[in-house]
Amino acid sequence: MCLSSGLTKPVMADSSNGQPGPGGNGGTGSFSPMPPMFGSTFGGGDQSKPFTPIRSGIERFPSLGYKEASSPEDCRRFRYNSAPPTSGLYLRQYVDRNDISGEISPCALVHLLYKGNIVVFYDPTRLDKDSLESLKSLETNLKTPQALESQERFGYAVILVQSHAYKTPVVFSAWCRLLPIQHWDTIVINRFMSSYLGNPRKGTNP
Repeated sequence: MCLSSGLTKPVMADSSNGQPGPGGNGGTGSFSPMPPMFGSTFGGGDQSKPFTPIRSGIERFPSLGYKEASSPEDCRRFRYNSAPPTSGLYLRQYVDRNDISGEISPCALVHLLYKGNIVVFYDPTRLDKDSLESLKSLETNLKTPQALESQERFGYAVILVQSHAYKTPVVFSAWCRLLPIQHWDTIVINRFMSSYLGNPRKGTNP
């Protein structure tokens, strides 16, 4: 996996959620101002009123802040409070391709989540065909690394990472939130994405 450094001035999404949603415009690399439609189709969550962990299965973690590290080694030594990490030390890095086979650094992961992206860890050997197809349909699929990075900067990319490290076949991660999935549940997944894609808490008590 290659990482690109976000040393240029980042593009920030506004609070209207009127930024491109996952998948772009059919993989063309162009962006639509339409907001994500996960929740409207499946009765998704209200961003101002997150649903309860008992009903949703969401694991919530206290924020460890959003502080830039000096080096990747700082992130490796840092004691994150969740696995995978959902807040804490970061570096300004973006991934240049999707459906990553291998690890993603905690530095990059925290940065992606704070910006508003959702990163999904999954074990393809533990998913049936229908669940795998449903997961792949959520992936942000753009033609060029530059287009994918632009989507990540806006905070509306859905990044897939193949991993065998977790107890459940799928783990959705957002800023300070994890959603372990044992059996595919479209309603729960779409509520999670509707609530947390774009990170509604960005810039407020990180």
